[in-house]
Amino acid sequence: MVFEDIVAVLERAFKLELSVVQDTTVFEVASEDGSTKVQVLLQSVSERKLVLLSADLGEPPPEGCEKLFRTMLEANNLFSGTAGATLALDQTSGRFRLQKYESPDELANDAEGKLVSFIETALVWSRSIADFRPSNEAGDSPGDFGAIQV
Repeated sequence: MVFEDIVAVLERAFKLELSVVQDTTVFEVASEDGSTKVQVLLQSVSERKLVLLSADLGEPPPEGCEKLFRTMLEANNLFSGTAGATLALDQTSGRFRLQKYESPDELANDAEGKLVSFIETALVWSRSIADFRPSNEAGDSPGDFGAIQV
């Protein structure tokens, strides 16, 4: 599957018109109710023969991040809450990201399903990060962040 075919799948799945510049496209997707938006970057990494899927999940909260960081690290463990992607903190911008590399051959098997799953996961994490509030309740353990379902 070539990069342009992958972009075409995204256009159909999300009813978008995307432009590709230097094997890269950037677009915004909103949740069904419009309350959450994520900016997604799709880029062909020719030298590695991979496609990078990357979504901006927003900024870390100003305080009380230990619980959120712990939850994100737990979700990264064996990709248990990330649908096969990795949660990260962008060293340049300081913003959270969800990222995943896919081979074009793997995408060919179920491109729409994999792309939709990635974007839905990004929307869930973006909303969870935006809604995060540190808790000062006694007995509140770091792993009780809430029901993040992916």
